[in-house]
Amino acid sequence: MTHLRQEIEKIISVSDREWNYIESQFSYQSLPKGETIHHAGDIFSSIYYILEGVARSYVIDLNGKDFTWQLYFRDDLSEAKNHFIDDSVSYYEQAPSMLNFETLEPCKFAVIDISALDALFDTNKKWQYLARMYKLKNLYAPMYKRSLSIMTEDATTRYERLLDEHPNIFDKVKAYHVASYLGITPQTLSKIRKNESR
Repeated sequence: MTHLRQEIEKIISVSDREWNYIESQFSYQSLPKGETIHHAGDIFSSIYYILEGVARSYVIDLNGKDFTWQLYFRDDLSEAKNHFIDDSVSYYEQAPSMLNFETLEPCKFAVIDISALDALFDTNKKWQYLARMYKLKNLYAPMYKRSLSIMTEDATTRYERLLDEHPNIFDKVKAYHVASYLGITPQTLSKIRKNESR
């Protein structure tokens, strides 16, 4: 949880007493590779902060094909900021989630109920500010940029951007999940990787 405190303290200062209270609101969960964290169709109610491992969220289309929506992992080489597995839209609308979440390797999570997190945020303006800024920087901004990237950039540019942000992604994530995340076929990804290695 040291990483989480460091991330929070980039936005606001946190005393040891405040941190002890925050940490007490989390439970801890370990899941093996290939485990479903959350099923599409269920209402999302807890947020998972990834401590170790790799996970992804994905959606299944009408033809049964799955598309990777987001990848979640932490390492020292990555610029990744998406450490929270979250579908708050489902929670706040009390509507079935469209996303499935699964582990791609054994994972450890710190888990908090969204209701408990909201109760913390409601205690004072300091925590409300943290909530706004953290969600903007670490949840909405990456999705916003990724959506625009898919609409405006070619596949090679998206691939190069991904490698800049996650240099060792192919050590962590299978190529067909990476292709899906980039919005391209595995064959296209293979061609791009061959061209880039020349």
